[in-house]
Amino acid sequence: MKAHDVIALVALTMAASLSCSGHREPAKETGTPAVSVAGPGGVSAKDEPLACAPGKGDPNAACDTMGAPEFLADVNGAIDELVRKRPELFNLARVVGHDGYLVLDPDAVYLGVAANLQAKGLCASWDYSQLQVKRTPTHSEQYDLLLPNDHLRRGPSSFKATCSPAAFPLDAADVIHRVRVGFYSIQCEDGRTPPRNGEGLLPVDCTGFVTATPKKEDDSDVDRRLHGPEITWELELAGGYVVVEDFPNVTFNKFVRGKDPGPFHLCATVQGHRGCLNAEVVP
Repeated sequence: MKAHDVIALVALTMAASLSCSGHREPAKETGTPAVSVAGPGGVSAKDEPLACAPGKGDPNAACDTMGAPEFLADVNGAIDELVRKRPELFNLARVVGHDGYLVLDPDAVYLGVAANLQAKGLCASWDYSQLQVKRTPTHSEQYDLLLPNDHLRRGPSSFKATCSPAAFPLDAADVIHRVRVGFYSIQCEDGRTPPRNGEGLLPVDCTGFVTATPKKEDDSDVDRRLHGPEITWELELAGGYVVVEDFPNVTFNKFVRGKDPGPFHLCATVQGHRGCLNAEVVP
């Protein structure tokens, strides 16, 4: 097998296991209750608007982790109701602490708890990270419902912050702070040791694997379900120094092959946010 074929085989293997930003594909839809989540435009899976107090959330809301939670009892009640009505989402024989049942379907649990809260007249959503709750636009609260071992997190420890004004719902563009574009692997056909990914150097006749990753302000990744599948790639300062090819089945990744020494900029735009890999092909 030729070296170039080896690289192609590795790429196809990566494509089978990676989604945009190099993450594993998330679980498929589970048929859970339709409930509004803080996705693009604050729209639910059924394109129904959030049943919330007027106005969007503020992406610059100040969040205080030390405040006293207002909705803790409501959240705990919504969890109890979900355990009663949807016991198949839990392993009730495996418990940590007080009613900390093992969660079998985290996505369905977050959506189910949010649905129960909305049925009680609160505005609730899941931003693919935490449960968010509010009654008015003045403030909202954030809750983490799972322990690291996937058991329910119960009681005051589930409360994470109070945000003023309310921090949700947000458009996807509001959540993204920047788009990081960079190498996550470089492979050379002749067995040469490639530069480190962060050096921005691509030797001639080597292939760089590039990914674009939308980032939040805290530098954590934006969930792909929130930022969506749309991305625009542009090659600047091309000069014939590189050849850019699509990555199989992963629009947020690209192959870049070095041809001749010289600089190049490979840029990606997601939800109006643009980031670039400023790199150079070297001998």
